[in-house]
Amino acid sequence: MCFCGAAVFLAVIAIALALTLSWAGEDSLRREAAFFAAAVAGGGALTGWAVTCMSRGRAPALAAAGGMGATLVRLGPMLVALGWISAVDAGLRSAGAGELLVLFYLPLLAVDIGLVLFCGVRSGRNRGANAAN
Repeated sequence: MCFCGAAVFLAVIAIALALTLSWAGEDSLRREAAFFAAAVAGGGALTGWAVTCMSRGRAPALAAAGGMGATLVRLGPMLVALGWISAVDAGLRSAGAGELLVLFYLPLLAVDIGLVLFCGVRSGRNRGANAAN
């Protein structure tokens, strides 16, 4: 399931990047901002998904810690990139890289939530449920 999830993430990144590049047209700075946002948001999403996959089927405390770690891994690069764009790179900022980061992040977050909810933990172990209940 983890490889299928990664393939879904890559497909969403590719579609979002294609749409963004069509919006950017021939403006090289907007194209650079689109690739930058795709790399940061996509890298964070794929790494967060890997952390989520590693924490699946574990004890509840480890699964919760894995979920929080995945959130940190997904949000950390985005926040660092937004801070860097705000403080250092006025060119990417004027090209809309901050907005593009958010536009890439939101569909990837929706895909992540959907994969976790609809393809959740498929463990064969009984987690304390009793047939008599």
